[in-house]
Amino acid sequence: MQKGLFNDSKKMLRKYSAGDKIPSKAYLKRLKADYDFGAFSAGYFTYALADKIRLINKVKQQLGAHLEFDPYPEQQSRNENSKTNRAEKLNSYPVSRDFILINSINGLKINKQLIATSPLSSLGLSVKADDIDTVEHPYIVLVENLTLMANLARLILPEPLKDALWLYRGDVKPSQQTGMAYQFFRRWKDNPCYKLVCFSDLDPKGIEIAYTSEADYWLSPADCEAAIAIDLQGIEQEWHKQTESRLYLYRQQQLPAQCQLAFSLMNEQHITLKQEHMLSHNLKLQLFSLKQKGSVNGCYADQI
Repeated sequence: MQKGLFNDSKKMLRKYSAGDKIPSKAYLKRLKADYDFGAFSAGYFTYALADKIRLINKVKQQLGAHLEFDPYPEQQSRNENSKTNRAEKLNSYPVSRDFILINSINGLKINKQLIATSPLSSLGLSVKADDIDTVEHPYIVLVENLTLMANLARLILPEPLKDALWLYRGDVKPSQQTGMAYQFFRRWKDNPCYKLVCFSDLDPKGIEIAYTSEADYWLSPADCEAAIAIDLQGIEQEWHKQTESRLYLYRQQQLPAQCQLAFSLMNEQHITLKQEHMLSHNLKLQLFSLKQKGSVNGCYADQI
């Protein structure tokens, strides 16, 4: 699938749900012709949930990317380009894109080794994701904002997360793409030895990130109502800026209980809260289930 069709299809899936009447467009004819996706009727285009699942799976097989949530993986590494092209930087992604930023409170347990954390304030360790074969932390936490990576020990955490591997999600900037972090995070989702956690802002985008991350738990303030009610100076902006995420959440038939509670409170008050506020106000954090998964006990005996 080419980039233009990929991006048009991605926007369509995020804007329209299965069964909606979609105005006929040229790219929809391409989708129908190339992927047998959806159907045209009376000047409109519609698709079924089965069509969506099949299309996402086909694109994932072709490109290794999730059509609805991942960026288009068009570029190669400089190392790959240099094998065939004299201009190694041509159409290559930043070197940092192969890397992820990880941290922990009491040392990194990866590849059956214990790597001590820096005695100085540190964002963590930047490593090539493909070099990590095993993780000996029972919990892996995807973190939305970079500030938190250097302040893990200051967070008021549930006991299990004091021995977690923390993974920075990345940014929208080209040099800090989120794609590799998500690929690494989801690599462990079907392994019963791990629980995946998403730690995001208390705003519509943060809920969307948690809901679509494929995590088992959302890490969020234990008292959501009190958190949103914190008295802060300045004008609320995030609620009004995040229209696309709000519309996405409105279209979901059923959100996990805590996600729905948080979104309902925001919808009533038009107030949001960033992770940095949770840190500076010493808010107690709690794990809220996004889905059920088996026990992780007994997975790490004698591995380190």
